[in-house]
Amino acid sequence: MRAILFDVDDTLYDQIEPFRNAHDGVFGERFTVNMEELFQARHRRSDEVFGRSLTGEMSMQEMYVYRTQKAYEDMEVQISDEEALQFQKIYKSGQDMISLSPELQTLLEELSGSGIATGIITNGPSEHQWNKIHTLGLTRWIPENHIFVSADCPCAKPDPGIFRYALKKMKLMPEDVWYVGDSYCNDVVGARKAGWNVIWLNRRGVDIEGYAVRPDCVVKSEGELCECIRNIIKCAAGSSGSTF
Repeated sequence: MRAILFDVDDTLYDQIEPFRNAHDGVFGERFTVNMEELFQARHRRSDEVFGRSLTGEMSMQEMYVYRTQKAYEDMEVQISDEEALQFQKIYKSGQDMISLSPELQTLLEELSGSGIATGIITNGPSEHQWNKIHTLGLTRWIPENHIFVSADCPCAKPDPGIFRYALKKMKLMPEDVWYVGDSYCNDVVGARKAGWNVIWLNRRGVDIEGYAVRPDCVVKSEGELCECIRNIIKCAAGSSGSTF
């Protein structure tokens, strides 16, 4: 392992709490939904139109309305455009208060002193994603020129081109790099198609039985993720005679 790159949303922090707060802030106790199912539905709906928002075929505001309305429709609930936009406003506000867990802070500190390069590949609007990166304090451990936001790059995940773009900028070979992400489609499929090794942080217990593309490792929590990365590094160090 010469480098390890991370996704941001739902990988380096858990999006479910600001998401839950957005629901409660807009709808209170008007209706009951399964928050995990709603959260996953919004992810699916976002993936449907994210590419269109990048090309300008759909405005960001239209994308926010679409993904939230459709997610609630999947839960058999109808919401207005105004409610969808209010949801987005509260959700974004909650993301301004996100933080890294102590476990991930310790891991990044270890990586920064190990000689292993670190980086980020994340989808989203440039300012929005950079705000989260700075809120999480990630530039303390990860150089800004190793951070790739899709809006600043030629393409977005799951297009393997964004992974190849990062490799070129960091002067790496795919077999030397590991990627960590939570999205099966964007992170696992995208990185594997680019020839990368992949750790899938499957926080939501998504079932991919029968799917052709497989991650190299699957973990279900930040604790398991940190242990997995340390084990990979120890194995690599053992084969090379170096230490972590």
